[in-house]
Amino acid sequence: MSEAVLSLSEAKRQAGYQHILTAARRAVIEQGLDITMDQMAESTSVSRRTLFRYFGSRERLIVDAFTAGMEGYAHQLPVFDGDRDGWLRATCLAAHRMNTGSGPGFWALTSRNDLPPELQELEKHRRGRQRAAAKSVARTLWQASGGVGGPPDGLTSCVLAHLCPYFTGAVTMEGGQSWHDAAELAFDAISGKLQGLLTQHERG
Repeated sequence: MSEAVLSLSEAKRQAGYQHILTAARRAVIEQGLDITMDQMAESTSVSRRTLFRYFGSRERLIVDAFTAGMEGYAHQLPVFDGDRDGWLRATCLAAHRMNTGSGPGFWALTSRNDLPPELQELEKHRRGRQRAAAKSVARTLWQASGGVGGPPDGLTSCVLAHLCPYFTGAVTMEGGQSWHDAAELAFDAISGKLQGLLTQHERG
């Protein structure tokens, strides 16, 4: 078999694999963590047997699906272009737009204390990734503002709190506003915290 045919075959296999991960993640988010393999087979249009062949277990499929989603989240955040405020506003918009995709499965993953070991590890990994992303945003803001050293913990915590799905949910579900409003509130809060910390830094 030629190299070109092999490459095409591999590309199709990868596309099919990514389709399964995307569809499975959407199904879990919408239907909850107790979704069965039969339900995921229906949602992915792939047989239950094929899912077990690829992933081995329901929990492994969920782990791989959410891990792929985390990778996609990081890639959708804007790259810093030198415009601090413009970049921060774009980051807030991107984060809260993606957060609107959170559903019952996500809330269960982040709040249940009876998760199987594989899902416990997934949630631990997710939280670590969120903290790392928040620190990266805070570091960029701090350095772009002339701050010396690493970003203060208070700035990182502020970024983490105001870009997380729970903040989006509070504004949209409890407050009855849009995710655009959540992004603007996040921008104001993070900008205010940054300016306050910079003032303290200058006085210190």
